[in-house]
Amino acid sequence: MKVLTQAITIIAASAATTAAYTPCTSDTFNLPNATIDSISHHQNNTTIPLPLTVNSCGGPASKANITNSICRLVVNISTTATSSVRIEAWLPDPETWNGRLLATGTGGIGGCIDYTTIQNGAQLGFASFGTNAGHDGSEGYEFFLGKPEVINDFGYRAVHVEAEIGKEVVTQYYGRNPERSYYQGCSTGGRQGLQSAQLYPGDFNGIIAGAPGIDWLRIVASKGILARRVGWPDIHSAGYVRPEQWAAIVQKQVEIYDPLDGVEDGVIDDPTQHSFDPEILACGTGFLNDSLCLSAAQVQSVRAAYLPIANSTGQIVYPAFGLGADTSVFSDNQVDGKPELAYTILQDFWRGAVYNDSTWTPHNFSTADMDNALKISPGGVNAASPDLTRFYQKGGKIISYHGCSDETVTPRLSMEYYVSVQAALNLTLDEIHSFYRLFWVPGMHHCSGGPGASAFGQSYPLDPGSLSPERNVLLALVEWVERGTAPEALIGTKYEGDVTSKVEAQRKHCYYPNRSVWDGSGGPNAAGSWNCQGPA
Repeated sequence: MKVLTQAITIIAASAATTAAYTPCTSDTFNLPNATIDSISHHQNNTTIPLPLTVNSCGGPASKANITNSICRLVVNISTTATSSVRIEAWLPDPETWNGRLLATGTGGIGGCIDYTTIQNGAQLGFASFGTNAGHDGSEGYEFFLGKPEVINDFGYRAVHVEAEIGKEVVTQYYGRNPERSYYQGCSTGGRQGLQSAQLYPGDFNGIIAGAPGIDWLRIVASKGILARRVGWPDIHSAGYVRPEQWAAIVQKQVEIYDPLDGVEDGVIDDPTQHSFDPEILACGTGFLNDSLCLSAAQVQSVRAAYLPIANSTGQIVYPAFGLGADTSVFSDNQVDGKPELAYTILQDFWRGAVYNDSTWTPHNFSTADMDNALKISPGGVNAASPDLTRFYQKGGKIISYHGCSDETVTPRLSMEYYVSVQAALNLTLDEIHSFYRLFWVPGMHHCSGGPGASAFGQSYPLDPGSLSPERNVLLALVEWVERGTAPEALIGTKYEGDVTSKVEAQRKHCYYPNRSVWDGSGGPNAAGSWNCQGPA
């Protein structure tokens, strides 16, 4: 109860005093270039249907849980004559609003409003906003085909529009400007957050960038390049490694490297510290049975899969795939016995946004296709610039986090970007830590989940016992921005069956280049048994 009381004090520190009820009607809002789609008031602990949701975002049977009494506004903003962005606002009633704005991003190729983060934000008292990034759906190419302005919305414009409209909505609804503006997103949403810091440093005071999809085009391209390295699309070739073999390969990696931190918990603490020789899994070594062991050609394919990616001129441009991570993003590449990538983003984006060709397929994908996409730069989507000078100078704060078992965005990419920001701004380690901290999360998959203690307020529903800056990344950011207290660690939790009332384990997660180390004596499932240490 003590922790929860502390959290409520933080959350409500800027809350407006009880004011006259603000009408939740269309007459309350006068927004530029806007068409109001719907506006309605909802009581806390109710459920609302989302009948207009497309299938790739959950389908028309989708519902959302209301986590605070809110005015829900859905509005379409024209960005050009041929494009528009949908923005959804959950506005807590004035007496429960904490005086802050929270904007969110999208995932994949966008198109789905991030209800998870909106629900969490509203519960904590934030005026919370989401966007469809200019189109509906996370699968398909049609919404990009021949529509350059829609691509621009997804590439760089949508979150900026969300920030501007969000501030206007807050001002018109509550009668005053937000005291602070925050952003939270993961994957593509992480890219959108860092891109906001680059291009629009005045939009937000603080940014949470989870597993940020910076260098987005190479992230997506890597799936096609790695699939080709392991024999695809010739799924009957000598070097092709079958999906069931990949599961066994990853399991063996975990068995080998998991115990090295002193705790056997199914987690490789820092895969970047290890090298892997697939020859140990060759037929005859006894590590894998006869149905799963690797032929000589397959050993060569697996070795290639864990090498960095170079461009057409031989320059290394993307780091190696992480050990212990699920390989299905490139190895799950058969549908009904025919070669098809389960990772559909590659085909969708290259068809619709890169080549504008509905017949294109990734079956012959090469580094030339990756390089061509970088030259075309559709929508300016490749938010890889390390120049965060203006955001740093204005006092902005960034908390980034990355799962060490991330299968979609290779963890080393965040490390390399972080170092490039430090170099671009010519900062000491203390100086970059004063505004930007990157937290490693051992055992976390892409954005959440996995065998590690991977919940720290970024998943829904929130654990009511973990509403403190040490256990909730958004509250940690608020504490840093508004009180100057930088997060020394994030305490992650692993729940039994994802039920927030059943805590299985907790662990401290540390910011780079520090790492989380077991003390060797305490129970490894207790956060207090882990300490943050500098590089060995």
